[in-house]
Amino acid sequence: MNIFSMLRRKSNHKAVFLGLDNSGKSTIISFLQEGRFVDHTPTMGKKNMDMEIGGTRLSLFDMGGQQDFRQLWLGEIKNAKVVVFVIDASAPQRFGEAKKELDVLIPAIKEHKISLLILANKHDVPGAVNLSKIITAFNLTEMDNFEIMEISAKTGYGMADAFAKFYSSLTGEKVRKNVLAKAISVFDKGGTPIVTTYNKNEVERVAIEGGFLVPITQFSKMKMQDDEQSIITFESEKNGTFVVAKSKNLIGSLLWTNDLGVPLDQSKSALKEMLAHLELTAACSDTNSIAFHVEHYCTNII
Repeated sequence: MNIFSMLRRKSNHKAVFLGLDNSGKSTIISFLQEGRFVDHTPTMGKKNMDMEIGGTRLSLFDMGGQQDFRQLWLGEIKNAKVVVFVIDASAPQRFGEAKKELDVLIPAIKEHKISLLILANKHDVPGAVNLSKIITAFNLTEMDNFEIMEISAKTGYGMADAFAKFYSSLTGEKVRKNVLAKAISVFDKGGTPIVTTYNKNEVERVAIEGGFLVPITQFSKMKMQDDEQSIITFESEKNGTFVVAKSKNLIGSLLWTNDLGVPLDQSKSALKEMLAHLELTAACSDTNSIAFHVEHYCTNII
């Protein structure tokens, strides 16, 4: 179970992911499936994947974005409920090309009453264009019935909120992301603090940072093999349950409480997924890189 496992209903729904080559369509789909970044080679033609979320079956069509494959797009969307159009926010030099392709799709989207979700991907890239400029560049103020969101399928920024919007558009269910922790801290493998992210409405930073230090100190003293991955819980009468996990280069901990309304095991899984994601995407020798990726990924958890 990953951070997007939140719903219960049996059905079959079709969504088509479109956008120019290198916009990140396949990476977005993989993040929805795995809860972490997975690198991809370009999609050739089209690729169909079925994804089941709590008993609800989704059919996702990942359409190649190269010029030769764009002729397939119109035929594929006619029986879709949702079109997800992905824009590379870090490549404004291709906005004109992307707008031209979106303009071709709009009449069919309107005719078949298809929901349109636009994802401005690669928000993590320095110099990525913000939403207001994208809306202007694509003349979206003239369009009706669409949603647009900033995300990064590499760092995870905004992915849970985007998934909730995507699922609601596809199924009609009004959903929101699960909050899986009151706070999260990441430490180096020696137990030195790197970053703490927390829900400002729920906890005080100073108290939480002090609370994390007790289980982390105990955890760091435990003798384990370098390649061993462990996850342990520490009960705190004052704060709740601290969950601590270890990966190759990092130690992560989150604060779970009953009032979050999610099973403890789901929060444990989210912590392990975050560490796996950090090992793949962050430069683990660079504390600034780790902090940046933690802050982005935690938009899905807190």
